[in-house]
Amino acid sequence: MELRQLKYFVAVAEELHFGRAAKRAHIAQPPFSQQIKSLEEEVGAKLLERNSRNVRLTVEGQYFYEQAVLILERVDLAASTVGRMAKGETGRVKVGFMEIAMDSLVPEAIRAFRNKYSGVSVLISQLGATVQLKRIRSGDLDVGFSTVFMRGMEGLESLRLFSKKHVLAVPDDHFFTHKKKLTLKDIAKEKLIMFPRTGQPDLYDSMMEAFSKRGLVPIISQEVAGLSGAAALISSGMGVAFLPDNSHVSRKGITLIPLEEDFPLMDIYMVWNKDSCSNTAKIFMESVAGYFAVSSDI
Repeated sequence: MELRQLKYFVAVAEELHFGRAAKRAHIAQPPFSQQIKSLEEEVGAKLLERNSRNVRLTVEGQYFYEQAVLILERVDLAASTVGRMAKGETGRVKVGFMEIAMDSLVPEAIRAFRNKYSGVSVLISQLGATVQLKRIRSGDLDVGFSTVFMRGMEGLESLRLFSKKHVLAVPDDHFFTHKKKLTLKDIAKEKLIMFPRTGQPDLYDSMMEAFSKRGLVPIISQEVAGLSGAAALISSGMGVAFLPDNSHVSRKGITLIPLEEDFPLMDIYMVWNKDSCSNTAKIFMESVAGYFAVSSDI
């Protein structure tokens, strides 16, 4: 059975006239009638009662007509959906992000994409960099917004979106609040709150190396993942911590002080698997890259 036979049958069922139905289907009447006859033979039932004056559906024909309409509608929907998927206009994108990535213009970039492509579902999960890279590689995530590692990026592509300078966050009653800028020598004497190395090993190591180059060893008193957790500990007087400049986290009870010396930047990348990237994900990434005015070859 061919789709064209279903279309021919629907046409004659709705027109109840072979001549008009054949014209509607853009086919001569003799081959049109032959196709209907072949269809009846294939299904093993008479679908139409016809004589020289009129045409009407049999009981079986009425049922077959209703099912044929549904089948053709599903085919049209499938074709339309696939076409929209190819253009990135529908489907879904599974996105992972670090808190620092969302403490930036990334949410606005995602909102701009969703306003343009309302038929695409963007599913967002907050995950550390290590977990993101693992899930992107396995296909559980399409795109990630995170730091990246010098090693372990095999099979993955990345595009740097932005960088943030670090500042030192201290409690409001800390004596550092009277300083305009701080040196690493000043900071090395304080109880430092750091993020776990497993989450961002390259950044962690580069920060420790900045101290080491100056003959300093920082006092790491606690580790905490996420900006909000660090901010809570700082405001409670549990220590000081490096935070990205221009952070939108709650600053109640916290003062941010610039650093006098060069210190590693917080680089945020968009990451994806080049071997399993859907058209929808590509359109999403191109939209985000465009929002940040970053040239891309995705």
